[in-house]
Amino acid sequence: MPFYEYACEACGREFGVMQAVTFKSENTACPYCNERKAKKLLSSFSSPGGEHSVCDTGASWGGG
Repeated sequence: MPFYEYACEACGREFGVMQAVTFKSENTACPYCNERKAKKLLSSFSSPGGEHSVCDTGASWGGG
């Protein structure tokens, strides 16, 4: 089951949750305020040029 990151539009806090791919963000309740105003975030792991990307570290994945 995938891990998704959300930001609550009601209280402004961020949280993560494991849920099925078919689960809709509008049905996701914030664990802090219990409002259903969660907005899915793009994690740095999956975003291009994220904090830990290969390009940022200068690492090489070729044979040596």
